Amino acid sequence: MRTGQNFTAFLWGAPFIGSIGRSIYDISIIWLILDITNSEKLTGLIAMTTYLPAIFFGLFAGAIVDMYSKTRVMAFAQIMQAIAVIGIPIFLLFDIKVAWIIMILACFHNGFSLPFVPAFNSYLPTQVEKERLLEANSIANIAWQSAVFIGPIVAAYFLTIIPVQYLFYITVICYLVTALLSINAPREKQKKENENLKLILNKTYQGLVYLFNDKTLLFIIILTVLSNLFVMGPAIVGIPILVKIGLGGTASNFAICEAVVGLGMLLGTAFVYKFGERFTHGRLFLTGLFIDGASFCLYYFIENMIQMYILSFCHGIGIPLLIISRVSIMQKNIPEELLGRIFSIISISIISMSAISSGIIGFASDVLDIQTIFLLFGTGAGLCGIAGFLHPKIKHLN
Repeated sequence: MRTGQNFTAFLWGAPFIGSIGRSIYDISIIWLILDITNSEKLTGLIAMTTYLPAIFFGLFAGAIVDMYSKTRVMAFAQIMQAIAVIGIPIFLLFDIKVAWIIMILACFHNGFSLPFVPAFNSYLPTQVEKERLLEANSIANIAWQSAVFIGPIVAAYFLTIIPVQYLFYITVICYLVTALLSINAPREKQKKENENLKLILNKTYQGLVYLFNDKTLLFIIILTVLSNLFVMGPAIVGIPILVKIGLGGTASNFAICEAVVGLGMLLGTAFVYKFGERFTHGRLFLTGLFIDGASFCLYYFIENMIQMYILSFCHGIGIPLLIISRVSIMQKNIPEELLGRIFSIISISIISMSAISSGIIGFASDVLDIQTIFLLFGTGAGLCGIAGFLHPKIKHLN
């Protein structure tokens, strides 16, 4: 593993600072939309719509990641997200509280966010030996999950003293610092290619062909798609609805819930870092997949915020098990020149299911109470983990 100052700063700093900005943004944007519309259905619909550009154009992001400098792609993505986010408080400064304007800016934000994770995950194997990738991914995830814990605490504190729109300025600063860390990270060796639309389309096609020819990898993607269909809507839209409408909580209560999830994720990451090599990556992935989904079933029984915090912590434990192991599986078993495209396909599957699932939650809340929705969706997600254990190969992957 590289130990240079710039790489170490990037490995810790980029996921930490960038994710603090993202976690503050996620809390601020969904609460702002819910506050402006005062409607669960509209909140779900708007949340769904903000992901559509990323779904339509995201398939080609992987080819771009594989063609260009990954550090520059990450820096560009962060700068463009900062530009999109700064528009939100500017409009609110002039008392323009129009849901569709916020939605458009959020669309641009989510669209430009897509290349960062595939670029980051495909960049690490260019700097880290294969046998140390699980360690490197664990370090990056510790940084990321520390941010997921700290970011909401920062948001919870500031929400008690300033209006929600001022939190977007913190997000912008975090994105710009992350861009600076990315552009200063060591550059990977890059093949010179004549960039054009035909090449992007051909590379995208090559990635899809590779995916469909590897049946085990394809089944992992299918499990990811199905699991996120059941999990992402409750996580993005369901939790703020449950906190605000179901339990009568505040924006600060919602932020604390997100922080507690981050704390659970830190525990899960510490487990992977310390004991991960004792298990196959496949078993870690499937165990995390099951915990991530099945833990939502218990939200059906929540009666107060203390119970909400406890179950949020439990839910967070499973997330790093599936994320770290899935990333390591891909990095170790896929040719380096294809990694950007495969990671983009995974990102698209998550984003597209986030959109669809968020929309479903918004409409389902008209006919079912939110805790029943958690029970039904949690059951579906938990079954994805069980289905994975029944597959003959996934649990043995390393």
